[in-house]
Amino acid sequence: MNRIKKGWENQAIGILPWLLFLFLDNYLSYLTAFVVAVVVCIGGMFFFHLRRNDNVYAFMLMPSLLTFVLYSICLAFLPIQPVLQVNTPLIAEILLVIVLIFFHATQKGFLHHIRNANIPASRRTYILTTLNEFYFVAQLFQNLYTLHLFIIVFYSILPESSQDVHWSRFLYRDSGIVIGLLVIAYEQIRLLLLQGRLKKEMWLPVLNDQGTVIGCIAYSVSRLLPKKYYHPVIRVALLYKGMLYLTPRHPHAWVSASLLDYPFQRYVLFRQTIAMAVRVTLAKLKDCLPKVTPRLLVRYTFENEQVKQQVSLFVVYLREETQLESCKTEAGKLWSVRQIEENLGTGIFSEYFEKEYSYLKNTVLLAENVCPGSNV
Repeated sequence: MNRIKKGWENQAIGILPWLLFLFLDNYLSYLTAFVVAVVVCIGGMFFFHLRRNDNVYAFMLMPSLLTFVLYSICLAFLPIQPVLQVNTPLIAEILLVIVLIFFHATQKGFLHHIRNANIPASRRTYILTTLNEFYFVAQLFQNLYTLHLFIIVFYSILPESSQDVHWSRFLYRDSGIVIGLLVIAYEQIRLLLLQGRLKKEMWLPVLNDQGTVIGCIAYSVSRLLPKKYYHPVIRVALLYKGMLYLTPRHPHAWVSASLLDYPFQRYVLFRQTIAMAVRVTLAKLKDCLPKVTPRLLVRYTFENEQVKQQVSLFVVYLREETQLESCKTEAGKLWSVRQIEENLGTGIFSEYFEKEYSYLKNTVLLAENVCPGSNV
């Protein structure tokens, strides 16, 4: 099923009925070629209509069909049958460019309509992604065929002595087919390369306001759209004798870069539970501290101008100095309650830590100072 679906992700295949029309016109009458191509186009639209529940779409079939509609109007109402008989490829190409210009003009309005449509968020996201791919392909076809038409116009005004019969046939009849096939091949190669890059991408679950997973998105895409998507994050604090072990965050961290924070934080990945994310985060720690058991303290929503995240805060209690030594880094150190409170609000702690400290102080830090060794 997945292999079949990937084969239809190339939106350029929707131009195939139109290319079939140009090809058959070389061997059959233009009316016969037109009928066959229209039947294939309608059949293709019916096929993809049946597959819509599987999120399989070929939006490029619509420009092909509208081109055929315009061509049928020419057949029915304009006395230009002799012209059509000789110049069918050229006229079909002009009509296609007109249709693609129309689609380009309506792009923003149509995408806005889909964004506000009353359909499940996961399906809406997939449709929008596919539509963006379609508009990219449509724009590529429009640019190339417009350039091709200008080349034909330039060639037609050249002196007859400069024109060649074989070159003329290729330019007027065959080059349109070649352009279409090349775009289909280019798009297929581009998608294969893109799929290769996406396999290396980090995929994050998208949550609704109730914390339920409703879809997923690439980390790189989410980062380009600040605060648009709600993602789950786990954070792990290290506690030793009533003190917190803090280290500088990564200098390229999205939030509070280089500021002091807990040593462990990561996104929960798509199809990964919070417990799995914690195990992966503490994997290196488990090698030297096999008895470490992280405890969930609180789950809350963190939100600023850059991100919106569901944060699950865990704590790990270190009882022996050897355990602490195995976790230390060059830039990290233990901070007492007094040291922390003297520096709160000075800009050296991360936004996460500043928000969480009050809760920590009144729960685990208080318990450690009142009753050392308790795992509250």
